[in-house]
Amino acid sequence: MSLATVAVALGDETLAALDRYIEKQAPGRSRADLVAEIVTKWAARQAGPPDEGMRPEELNASNDS
Repeated sequence: MSLATVAVALGDETLAALDRYIEKQAPGRSRADLVAEIVTKWAARQAGPPDEGMRPEELNASNDS
């Protein structure tokens, strides 16, 4: 897996909430590390590409259900 750097601008209120979370729930973690974890977990919950099924020429009586 390759990694990419992404710059994100967050407002003061969002940063304060993130800092409070780090203080209470994840001492020692960096903002960047925590934001990366949040995005990774979000991405894992997203649906993958749609299942397009079989091509018409692949259809036959044996796979008709």
